[in-house]
Amino acid sequence: MTTRERTWKTLSAIALSLALIILSSVLPMPEVVEAEEISVTVTGDGVSTPTTFNQVQLEAMSQLEAKYTTINTYPTKQLLVARGVKLAELLSLAGIKDEASLIIVTATDGFKVTFTRKELLDDTRYYYPGLQDNHAFAGYITGSPEGAVKVDTILALGSAEGDNFNNINSINAPILMMGQRWVSEQTNHAQVKKVMTIEVSTASPGKWENPVATPAAGSVIAGSKVELTTPDMDGDSIYYTIDGSDPTFRSPMYNWIKKRWWNNRSDQLATINQAIEINEDTVIKAVAIGFGKFDSDIVIFNYQVSNPKPPQYILTPVAQNTYTVQTTVDGIPTMTVNSGISGLEYFTVDITPVTAHQGEETVVFTHWRKGRQININSTRADFDLLKTAQAGFNVMPGDLVKVYLLDELSNTHDSNPLLWQ
Repeated sequence: MTTRERTWKTLSAIALSLALIILSSVLPMPEVVEAEEISVTVTGDGVSTPTTFNQVQLEAMSQLEAKYTTINTYPTKQLLVARGVKLAELLSLAGIKDEASLIIVTATDGFKVTFTRKELLDDTRYYYPGLQDNHAFAGYITGSPEGAVKVDTILALGSAEGDNFNNINSINAPILMMGQRWVSEQTNHAQVKKVMTIEVSTASPGKWENPVATPAAGSVIAGSKVELTTPDMDGDSIYYTIDGSDPTFRSPMYNWIKKRWWNNRSDQLATINQAIEINEDTVIKAVAIGFGKFDSDIVIFNYQVSNPKPPQYILTPVAQNTYTVQTTVDGIPTMTVNSGISGLEYFTVDITPVTAHQGEETVVFTHWRKGRQININSTRADFDLLKTAQAGFNVMPGDLVKVYLLDELSNTHDSNPLLWQ
């Protein structure tokens, strides 16, 4: 190699080195992102030994793997799987005191949820395999409570949507994961992600404010619709009954869509958070229940209907090849015996309540021949439950059978039956 060639190679190497130095100063080097280390501190005057648990310590503890069901406040149903440490074990290691009554769980971004000790540690919670029965996603359409499986509340180091444990990841870890006390309970909003601190307090929990009814209890016209509200309507759920029993978290929920979603769901709000229609004297009992506070008082709203709607039923003859179904101008269903049919024949109607009636009603079949009534058959029962009636007559072709639903038949000369169809 000549002196000129050696000099050229040396200069080329120097130029390449300078170019690399310049490029490295202009172009940003790829940033190496390390996995965020998990660290959870249990603190507060409700524990005797405030403790910080790092990821290694948490992973060294006994790990529990379970399926969970939940409903959010939109409301939408969801299935989850998770793996982690029992919350009760963590609190025990920190020396939770007997007088501890509140547990405040805070995330790294400052989001926090307050629970009573009873809600997280004492109440039995479940995974409901039938959560998605009746509807897969709509949370306000209640699933089946059958086959419920008891689950522990855990601080999950891994979780995933669905029911496949192979999909578990640590994106939201550590996450507070709990079951439902009942198949309709909304718990998703309380599953705190990226938990940073768990404060245990001896402070006394507050109490949710009592529900209010509009219109106020008293005399109302039939068809009045009662709305139930509280000052919050977001952290609390209003449960109610109209059968005289005391409401609990297993009772029908009034405010399925919570206040945070009202603007987004204004077109469906009145349909899902449905007012209670009053058509007869009704007693509404209501209670507000939510995380972090004691239940409100059970309040009672007693309504008397000044002009109750009369009961109403639809009678639909069951089609047979022995008779032809028609309806009179007054809306009375009729069955005319077909040609070639004679002897004992049975006539059946299905009964659909439109406005229900408490107690029993009377279904009357009248048998007509050549314009004259020749027979009658009546059955008294609670047709809101039975929903079908039948009568048999010895018939000839052209005979007519009419069907009525009445309050009752009476031999009293000054008592006229009420027609409820």
